[in-house]
Amino acid sequence: MKSIRKIIREMVEEIELNIQEVELDDAQIDEERITNTEAGEAVNKRENFIASHTYGEDLGSIGEMYVAYSYGEQHPLYLWYKDRWYYNNQDYILDDGEINIWTRKHLRDLKPNSEVQARPTAFLEKLIKKFKNKHGLGDNTHADLEPGEK
Repeated sequence: MKSIRKIIREMVEEIELNIQEVELDDAQIDEERITNTEAGEAVNKRENFIASHTYGEDLGSIGEMYVAYSYGEQHPLYLWYKDRWYYNNQDYILDDGEINIWTRKHLRDLKPNSEVQARPTAFLEKLIKKFKNKHGLGDNTHADLEPGEK
């Protein structure tokens, strides 16, 4: 019985070592992210980025629609389409009914240096969905993140 336990323990340790070799360490992950203040410049240039609870993406990498999100697809902040910028003029309401105050900060940090027109969340989501359907696009490349998650 002791020898079986020893073999199992050694196998588990080997598996853990192999997993650790594949995982990225915090320094590597931090290198890939930029600050939300820096992300404002990426939004201006319509460049893909990942920042602190925000990301921006050229949908389909075809240069026709760019969206910057706060936490994920559930809350687009800025949308560029047909040479026009739109921003989400509705608050991100959390499941408990509270306003996510961080999304308001994201809106300030990521604001493009162009004229932007206010639109509600539903308008932006409908435009994005129509664009994705037209071009046969699925989910965004970047992963969504719920408020409170890291």
